[in-house]
Amino acid sequence: MVINILLNIGKKPSGASRPILEFCNRLSEKHDVLIYKGYNPNSKGFEYTIRKFAGFILKRKRYYPCWMNCKPPVIIIPEYKEKWIRNADITFFRSANLISEIASWSKQIGRKVMRVSNIQMLKKTVDIPHDIVLIPSSTFVYESLKQLYPQHRIYRVGNGVDCNFFNPGGRKYEKPVSVGMVFYGGKNAAHKGMNIGFKVMENIKQKFPELRFLVAGLKKESQIPNFVEFIYGINSDRMLLFYRSIDILIFPSFEDASPNPPMEAMACGCCVVTTDVGGIKDFSRQNESAIICRPGDIDGLTEAVLYLIEHPDKWKDIAISGNREIKSFDYSNQTKILENVFYEILSSH
Repeated sequence: MVINILLNIGKKPSGASRPILEFCNRLSEKHDVLIYKGYNPNSKGFEYTIRKFAGFILKRKRYYPCWMNCKPPVIIIPEYKEKWIRNADITFFRSANLISEIASWSKQIGRKVMRVSNIQMLKKTVDIPHDIVLIPSSTFVYESLKQLYPQHRIYRVGNGVDCNFFNPGGRKYEKPVSVGMVFYGGKNAAHKGMNIGFKVMENIKQKFPELRFLVAGLKKESQIPNFVEFIYGINSDRMLLFYRSIDILIFPSFEDASPNPPMEAMACGCCVVTTDVGGIKDFSRQNESAIICRPGDIDGLTEAVLYLIEHPDKWKDIAISGNREIKSFDYSNQTKILENVFYEILSSH
């Protein structure tokens, strides 16, 4: 297959881009995969005009993100227009902002396939032409899309994790001594429940002041308590270090499509205490491979973590079970599912 990927990857880690890049790396082993990064599709003015006319030069430039290994070539283009895109069997994209543009493209660019992993797309319907096939990232997103777009073709392909990279290393399961959380900063991250997570940490510290508390993120912001250590999660290696430094991961999100951190933590041998948001129950079972609480339930999250600290045998059982079960969601398996979906799309009319 000849596969085009439209993905506005950058130099900073992106939870939304990681699954696409993981798929690309594995698809490129058997197929002709090319990633297109628009220089800035919303730019206007003199600089944009110059870059647009100099596009034949930019099109030869290769761009590689520094935060994650990317095997297929990445080409910078002046804008997401069909004239810059090669003919292909599949053109795969995830940004809802590109729907109207891609809808106008000819059949030469291949079947139009959209990865749906943005929770905002589930809050209101947008005009999606019927020839755009939807591939949601979790069962939760799949069921929501079926209700919102009953006439569309929808295939379910979940996110995964690279278990060869994210792994426990030399982890020893003696007793939990560290609690961690992935930090989402900025004004648009309220749904990630950071304040809930820090409150849980404060509650735990009152009873177990000797524990180590950590967060990993891209920027150390003022809302991070002084007792919490900060790790710059600027690339995959730093995130691997973070997961291997903690025994329990708290994931306090209010809403998600299919979050990466719980899967990565399980692959690294952490015990996960999470809220019941989209995708979680696709890869975890209550009290067996994770502890799942209601979103916003500070007491429930706190009690779950305290229970694990006070019952290290149960903590060990859940952590090992989670690590074992998450291996079935390795991207080697998830990519085969996506590949078969692409073949089915191409074989249908």
